[in-house]
Formats: sequence, C-alpha cells, structure tokens
Amino acid sequence: MKFHTRISVLFAILLMISPAIIMLSPTPARATTTLPTESTVPLAFEWQTFHKNMNVTTFASPDGSRDALWQILRSARQSIYVEIYGINNPYILDLIHEIHAERPSLDMKFLIGWNSLGYPEPNKYVANNLTQLGFEVRWTNSSDFTYAHQKFVIIDNKTTVIHAGNWAKTSFPEAGKKANREWSIAMTDIDVTAYYRNVFDYDWSRGRDYDPVTDGTGAPLSYTESSSTYPRPFAEPGHFSGQMNVTPVFSPDTSLQAYLYVINSAQVTLDIQIPYFTNVGDGGAVDQIVDAILAAKRRGVTVRVITEEEKDYLEIADILHSNGIPIVWQDTRWFTANHNKAVIADGRIVLICSINFSDGSITENREAGVIVENQDVAQWYQQIYDFDWSIADTDVQDDVNLYWEPNIPKSTSPINVTVFAHALNSSPVDDVELDIKIGSGDWTNVSIINNITKSEEGDYETYYYLIDPQPDGTNITVVARILVGSTWHTGVPMVIHVRDRLGSVVTTTTTTTTTTTTTTTLSPLQQFLVQYGPIIAAIVVSLVLALAYKMGWLKKSRRRRSRRRR
Repeated sequence: MKFHTRISVLFAILLMISPAIIMLSPTPARATTTLPTESTVPLAFEWQTFHKNMNVTTFASPDGSRDALWQILRSARQSIYVEIYGINNPYILDLIHEIHAERPSLDMKFLIGWNSLGYPEPNKYVANNLTQLGFEVRWTNSSDFTYAHQKFVIIDNKTTVIHAGNWAKTSFPEAGKKANREWSIAMTDIDVTAYYRNVFDYDWSRGRDYDPVTDGTGAPLSYTESSSTYPRPFAEPGHFSGQMNVTPVFSPDTSLQAYLYVINSAQVTLDIQIPYFTNVGDGGAVDQIVDAILAAKRRGVTVRVITEEEKDYLEIADILHSNGIPIVWQDTRWFTANHNKAVIADGRIVLICSINFSDGSITENREAGVIVENQDVAQWYQQIYDFDWSIADTDVQDDVNLYWEPNIPKSTSPINVTVFAHALNSSPVDDVELDIKIGSGDWTNVSIINNITKSEEGDYETYYYLIDPQPDGTNITVVARILVGSTWHTGVPMVIHVRDRLGSVVTTTTTTTTTTTTTTTLSPLQQFLVQYGPIIAAIVVSLVLALAYKMGWLKKSRRRRSRRRR
C-alpha cells in the first residue's frame, strides 16, 4: 500500500471516530457566562453554576430558624465569617461569647452594613462588644453600595449559610415568640463556599475597621420579644444530600439575571414571596421582573404572589389582577412581617436571597442569595409557601382564595381543591361553589358548602372538593365563589396542570437590558462524559496511532523520506 493511500486510510479512521471524540470532549461542569452590567463597583463575581453532589440544610423563621442556626454555628471548628446587614439579637451575641469560651482559637470575622436602616445603634453595640472580645469587625465600604443588605455566613470554609433575614430577634426568635416569615439555607461544599468566600474577602478588603471613638458604642440590645401562638409546623429542618445545581447570586452582579432565570424557567407553576414591589413603572430592573412574571402567565404558567400592603402594592395588585394573577398579603396573626425573598419554579427550582423587588436592591446594593435546582429541596420550601398561601389575606380577588394538593398532580393523583373563606368568615357563609372546567370541556358547578374542615388557624372556614385523576397533559381551570347574604364573592380563575413529568430545562437563556446568560444543566450521561471524556478521547487517539505504527505506516514513511534525503 502506498504511503499516501495509508495516510488516507488513517485519516478516514480518524474521521469516523471524530464524532465520538467531539461528543466526549469536555463541557463545562459549571456553566459560566460573564457579561458586565453597570454598577457602582466592578462586577467581580460572575454567573457560575455548580453541578455536583452536596449536603443541604433547609430551615425557616419562626419555625426552626433559631435552633438550626445555633447548631450550625456551634459546629464550627476553624472559622466563622459573617457578612450581614444588621444584628440586634442578644441571644446570638451570647452564643458567640459561649463559642469563643469553648474554642478560643476559633477565627471569627464580622463585616456589618455601615448604613443599615433600623440597626445603627444595635450594630455599633455589637461591633464594640465583639471588638472587646478580640474579634475583627469592619463596616462595608460606604462608597461601594447604597446599602450592604446581604446576609450570609461561612463556616470552616466548607459551609455557606444564606438568610433572607438579618441576625435579628424577628428572624431567629426564642420559643413561643413572634417573628418574621423568612427562609434560610445551608450548603456544605468547598467549591460553592469558595465562591462566597471570594466575595467576603473582596468586601472585607474594601471595608473599614470599626472604631469605637469615631463610630460610637451604641446602646445595649433588648431581650424583649412579643409572644405568639403560632404552632411552628416546620420546626424540623430539612436535610438533603444529592446532586444539585447551585448558583450563587449577588447584587449588583447577578441578581437581576437570577430572578429572570428562575421566572423564565417556570413551565407550569411560579410562586413568589416578597416583602414588597417598588419602582413599578420606572422602566428599571423591577419592571423587567414584572414583565417576566406577566410573560410566564401568558405562556400558561399558574402564578401566585405573596407580598405585603406596602410600597407600590396598589399598582402591582392592579397589574397582576388585571392579568389574572392572584396576589395576597401575609397573615399577621402569627407573623411580625413577611420578610422573605424567594421564588419557586415548578416545585423544583428555588431562589432564596436578601434581594427585594426594588431597583436599588438589584442594581445598587450588596445582596446575597442562591438558586438551588433540586426537587426535594424546592418541595421543602413549597410546603411552607402553600401554608402561608392558605392563611393569607386577599382583597383584589374579592376575598376569595383557593389552591390544591398536589401542586402539579400526576395522572394517577386525585386533586384536592381547597377554598379558603377566612376573609369572609366573620359573616355567615350561605354557599360555597367551585366552578370546574376540564380541558376544553364544559363548565360544571359544584356546591361544596357541606365539605367543611378546619383551617391552619383552627377555624371551620375552609371548603374542599376532590377532583378525580385526569390524563397527563390535562389543564383544569377552577374558580371559587362564596355567597354571603345576597352577594357572591368570586375569586381569580386558576389553572391546575396535570403532568406526569416536566421536560428538563436543559438550556435556558435569560436576557436583561445589560446581561445575557446561558446556563446548561447536564444529564447524568453528560456528567460522565464531562468527567471522563478527555481520557476516553485520548485513549481512542492513542489506539489509532498505535495501529498505524504497527501496520508500519508511520515507520515506513519516515524511512522513505530518509532515503529521499540521501
């Protein structure tokens, strides 16, 4: 066989295996896209998704937040680094003293918001107290952010804790005390924690040392707390271990794209819990979020919003209600306030953060959060959201509210639809009716006045109806109506999506006015190829070259060229 023929055969073999080599070539295990956005500081922290196995602990205030945080802090053996907006909880300060007495070599650093509304005097007192204990305390750089509103903690450089709330009495209350609704999450993974540690180090390096002479020493913290009869049904933290997509989130760097990513990922359900909306109609970041929420509704997603009657509540309530989106505000019987900032998409993606729906929070503050893509983790928070939804107050939907269990029923699941009538329960309820439309069929009307049970608050004010299992892909529209006297009160139509499975969000592209991000979620096969693809490809190439050498193609060609040179 002539030399050029042998080379052609070798080339043909390589060409035949090239698709496999391409397929096995590495895809980034952490999807990273970096495009700068406008900010008052350089955007040092880019979008990065970690796809790996890790341990996660979930907890919420007021239920189990105090005990969970105490356990996490007591677990520290090397270091505790805290970057937080405000501290006014004397019990946490006492705990730090106890930990220091037990492990005096433990390294602790505290980076506190320099301009924290509601916390100036408590922050000064805490800073002075911790400084006297021998710890380093700094203020965030006043020129970097309008507010340093973040709340995260790093334990032993391997666990990161994200809070929606501060180290406040209303975030980590003592037993039987009233507090905010807030979520927290702890992630144990050295790579994820290294990302948050980089942010901490960056902000720490730009911070200013606390000076008792210049800054003052503040006033002692108060131990006083209000009592509550809240039964704390979610007191037990969730513990999860397995494969997850975890994306750290920070303002001003990636917060807008984080909100848009989660909202745009929703295929059938989207649940939002936020203290308030503001800057609505200003053409800024919040309007992009509102537009994304409306777009989700237009593509058929069932959207729910829990907020409070603050800021631009009337404006956003009018916008959402006119687009068929129910909006409620947090019950105040058991909670000081709704201070949570969270979004759940399809019961499998959850964003937990400190980022409010305000242009400043998104583009001017330092804020911190995380997106976790794991159904078990998301479902733990979903239960709490559904609980809060069941006791929420309503006005724009005529004081009538409903929901169902399970959120996304399968074709084998009966669907328990519940009508919440507590907003109208002060007067005798004369009738409760549920209008049901299955797919494109006709409407049916069912009176469920006799199907009454106790609400989460212990009163007979909820009504239920069981819908038989429906085929996969069915959409069921439900409307609740309550008769009080001669007046019918009608709720917002809502859609139940029956789905045996949801298509995985393999690639989702989110676009903002300043950032475009593509995040790739890898399947188990792809993960194997990412990890071992380069090795397999190298082996294949080596075998082909060895075959060529054994056949004498490469060897003979070198001798032939040598003879020509002689």
